Amino acid sequence: MALWGNKDSKSATGTVSIANTGVVTGSSTLFTTEAKVGNALLANGVEYQIVSITSNTVAKVIMGTNNGNGTVTTCSAQSYTLSEKPVSVAHQSADSFSMGRSNLVFGVDATESAAGGDNVSAVSVATGGARYLGTAPAVTFSGGGGSSAAATATISGGAVTAITVTNTGTAYTSAPTVTVAKPARIIPTSGITTGTDTIAYTAHGLLTGDVLVYNNGGGTSATGLTSGTTYYVIASGLTADAFKVSATDGGSTVDITGTGNNAQYFEIFAVVNRATAVAALGDGAVGGSAHAGWVKRTVGTGGRAGRVQYETLVAMGSITGDQSDDVAFRDS
Repeated sequence: MALWGNKDSKSATGTVSIANTGVVTGSSTLFTTEAKVGNALLANGVEYQIVSITSNTVAKVIMGTNNGNGTVTTCSAQSYTLSEKPVSVAHQSADSFSMGRSNLVFGVDATESAAGGDNVSAVSVATGGARYLGTAPAVTFSGGGGSSAAATATISGGAVTAITVTNTGTAYTSAPTVTVAKPARIIPTSGITTGTDTIAYTAHGLLTGDVLVYNNGGGTSATGLTSGTTYYVIASGLTADAFKVSATDGGSTVDITGTGNNAQYFEIFAVVNRATAVAALGDGAVGGSAHAGWVKRTVGTGGRAGRVQYETLVAMGSITGDQSDDVAFRDS
């Protein structure tokens, strides 16, 4: 069996369901004729590697990352594609790209290899921050000479764990600055009890003395609170799921007589809590991949955040298909 093929993406018949044990059950699939051991299988945005094929409808896969308990990510009745990546290289799930892990292998055709390097192709989390609960923070870009880059953050355990590029933007001459919003608590109108001046938020994680900045979110402010103003969490009425605020540290409770709107929020004003991230540019030969073929792309983390390395594992004159890698290697 060849150690690699020339297909970045190839057609696959039927749909697959994948159990947390890695067992793949196909419906109308043709595993024995269309797939090979070592092929990458992409289903529902997650990449797996085929380690055995039992029949046309039964196979087994592994993935480089898991759910934290040794199991693979599951899916049900999903369409899928196959990729003939080098079998000697471990493959990882699709979210690994945004998390900056190595061993990310892409099939790069001649067009992608020659494309420019003026796009935001990845964002690495430098510090995850703390006390991020509920809604993931907004991610914004500034500077760098370009425009339109966009990304979304993923949070887990109160920290930002990954940032996924959703729009690479254009015309960046240098890596833009990435800003991750401070941790915040969105307070709907139902969260404020005017009779007691109490603000409810399940497992809010706030402590006495925490500095908060109130923002009405563009709607009507809660009466008694002023958008853009700093407040302090006070000991009075502080429980695991509710809190009160004062205009001064340790002062008296702010009298809240109106509930405001559902977009209002308190931002936790503490630099130590805020996540930071670094953008990386490049999607082709200009500071990118050296040659068409199978290319391993590594995005640094920590002290190497934002640094991208490319290694051509197998140089090829041509490669077919275009797996879902247009953030890493654009076609233009």
